[in-house]
Amino acid sequence: AQPDCSTSDQDTSWYLNDTRTNKSNHQLTATLRVEDYPNTNNQDPKVVLGQIHGWKINQALVKLLWEGENKPVRVILNSDFERNNQDCSDCEPFSVELGTYSANEEWRYTIRANKDGVYLATHDLDGTNTVSHSIPWGQDYTDKDGDTVKLTSDWASTDIAF
Repeated sequence: AQPDCSTSDQDTSWYLNDTRTNKSNHQLTATLRVEDYPNTNNQDPKVVLGQIHGWKINQALVKLLWEGENKPVRVILNSDFERNNQDCSDCEPFSVELGTYSANEEWRYTIRANKDGVYLATHDLDGTNTVSHSIPWGQDYTDKDGDTVKLTSDWASTDIAF
């Protein structure tokens, strides 16, 4: 039987190289439009649109945010993590930016994780205007602030479930 998509336990989670499903490429895609969002004290909204979160890991690998009509979609990634739901004092979240979309504008995103790393993209509804980042495990990458960052290759460990 195929595991379900819940992360309630290790057996119902997925792995980057999942021997139960023979899958090694995991992709989350969505076509969406933000129709309603918080409007609090003239602060930018923070709408979480998609994420990859490890099982028994407090730190999300990927969190995709829409923060208003005039800002690029932002992806927050955690450089590292701690197992067993522990806090991580060494973890350094960093961000990359994707496309910019207005409220009520329909668009698409892709989050993909595999043995090589993480691919993040936004696209217009017709597939044009792709803004993307391919971030390999364990290699230097430049974030939105121009800082050199790295996703630990421990995210790709065979015992890490998502």
